[in-house]
Amino acid sequence: MNNTKATWIWYPGDFEMMLFGKCMARRYERDVMIAPFWRMDGYYHTVKFVREFTLSKPDRIRVLAEGEFNISFEGAGYVREFDGCLELPAGTHKMSVLIHNDGGLPCLYMEGEELVTDKAFSVTCQDHTLLPVGSWNFTAERSPNGYRLPERAARFLSERKVAGGTLYDFGREVTARLRLNGLRVGQTVEISYGESQEEALDVLRSEQFDRITASGETVTLPITKTFRYVYLPAAESCRAELLEELPPSPTRSKFRSSDKLLQDIWDTAIRTNELTNREFFIDGGKRDRWSWSGDALQSEWISFYSTFDTEIVKRTVRALGGKSPVATHVNHITDYTLYWILSLYDYYEYTGDLYFVREKFSLAEEYMRFCGGRTTEEGFLNWRPNDWVFIDWADMDNRGETSFEQILYAAALREMSRLAASLGKDGEAYARESRRVFDNTVKVFWKNGAFVHARRDGVLGEKVTRYSNLFAILYGFADEGMRESIVKNVILNDNVQKITTPYMRFYEFIVLCRTGRAREMTEELKKYWGGMLQEGATTFWEQYDPDEKGVKKYAMYDRPYGKSLCHAWGATPVYLIAACLFGIRPAETGYASFVCAPETDVLGDCEILVPTAHGSVRVRIEGGAVEIENENCGGRAELPLRYAKSAPERMIGTENGKVIFRIDRGERVTFVPKED
Repeated sequence: MNNTKATWIWYPGDFEMMLFGKCMARRYERDVMIAPFWRMDGYYHTVKFVREFTLSKPDRIRVLAEGEFNISFEGAGYVREFDGCLELPAGTHKMSVLIHNDGGLPCLYMEGEELVTDKAFSVTCQDHTLLPVGSWNFTAERSPNGYRLPERAARFLSERKVAGGTLYDFGREVTARLRLNGLRVGQTVEISYGESQEEALDVLRSEQFDRITASGETVTLPITKTFRYVYLPAAESCRAELLEELPPSPTRSKFRSSDKLLQDIWDTAIRTNELTNREFFIDGGKRDRWSWSGDALQSEWISFYSTFDTEIVKRTVRALGGKSPVATHVNHITDYTLYWILSLYDYYEYTGDLYFVREKFSLAEEYMRFCGGRTTEEGFLNWRPNDWVFIDWADMDNRGETSFEQILYAAALREMSRLAASLGKDGEAYARESRRVFDNTVKVFWKNGAFVHARRDGVLGEKVTRYSNLFAILYGFADEGMRESIVKNVILNDNVQKITTPYMRFYEFIVLCRTGRAREMTEELKKYWGGMLQEGATTFWEQYDPDEKGVKKYAMYDRPYGKSLCHAWGATPVYLIAACLFGIRPAETGYASFVCAPETDVLGDCEILVPTAHGSVRVRIEGGAVEIENENCGGRAELPLRYAKSAPERMIGTENGKVIFRIDRGERVTFVPKED
């Protein structure tokens, strides 16, 4: 009897390619479909599954396949008479199943007593190379081709008459399909959606708009949208209902704080994260609805402190990486290729999943060769007409060579060397090139105690921006002297151009915390994200400038409501609170052990529960006492020196002004500070 459960199998990565194609085509600007402007790779329509196996006794095997197919056995030829099941005698068999599907993903499901479709199968796209199959948790009745996120009926919080129409308010941002009841056949209904009331009522300029002609009394729209308000401008007799789409995984983390503002920021960030976790990590549900590698890296970090959903991470990495041969950057953006490499390493650091690293490593090497083929003699990546250098939405010229791009490239090279080592490969060439790129970046761009933004046509500019300086600290390249200089000349210098997107403020706040400024970081976090809450946000925005008031605060991209009010990178307070203020992180790959270094002087009375690869870690701070509880891995606590006499039998030592304690697996330990 085989104890492995049967599941649908496919060519590795092809389920993600199929699903990605569907999802990325859901972007509409009113009634116009907008497809991604980067290369979208498809799935193979013809694949062959192969398996050699031995049955200890005769087996009757149920067979399901999506597409036309044939089954053959070595030495016996094709199966000519097939009624949905295979009757196989005991013994050794070598089986092939060829499937062709023009209209969907070719995939296979088999279930017998001893033979089931699982990861023991191999597959080829007829290129004479056999690979391990792709699979997930699909049962016989749940085909990968029919996959969609679950839905539930939901009601609007309120409705009222406005200018002859009806304005519905859900009370918060929601991703849902609209259902209209009480229609007359042939009746035309206009629908205007809005993340703000102003947007929904501005029928001619709202970002999302539908016009339908009823074919019956009830019409359910086929595509979800993200909104808070819905406006039916005409005085219709129909009523609107919602089918709310749910995220693929529930939030597993919990946070409770005596600081109400910090609590509200956490709750709103979690809600933002839930709405941008769809089949893949997406940037925002209203406008783009696309998956971007830079946004996805941050969503990945957030997911490790909210859901620990490894499947959405793998789906996103597979889909964004695409297929060999590499001919363009991920999302057509130079920095986003580098973020893709970093996301693969971070996934490994948190999960220890070498199976996935092994699957994607050759593609990662292709991307690094692609980048290396576009560098200068100094090893620098430079701007090219078809290689968008994004960095951030800010007033800056990214043409030529930017110091930010080189530091990010050096980080990606270093993490590639570590990925190679994890697979037993020699990664020293990557490590060596990483050091060379950073050393040359210092020689060219480090001036007067800060990294200058760019060099163009051999001429070094004078502008200093925060980005490269932050990342030099973030990725550990800056030595102590450089760190002190960057903090003084850049981070704490109000004359250096400020960051206005949560995207890069996130990294700025991490660096504040890492340079011993957790209190300043927390106050700035509450000021920045709290400012959005004061503006009525129920999810966090793509960009926030406190000087923008009234309807102007919704504008972006030269459109009055172009700004997304629910954006993936707005959810980063989840990471800032859990990973920075509580200091919870893997001490060893895959959470074989963990670190907890709470900022006890900043947090006040609070409690957090964080999921890990081995159960969860819970930290409670009350009256200065710190209680740490973990399930299935041991670790260490790093606390201020006043806790030194709290548990001497657990004390490992002191380091950087902190006392370090041992925490054994499955323990709950309380540390009490010494009275001042």
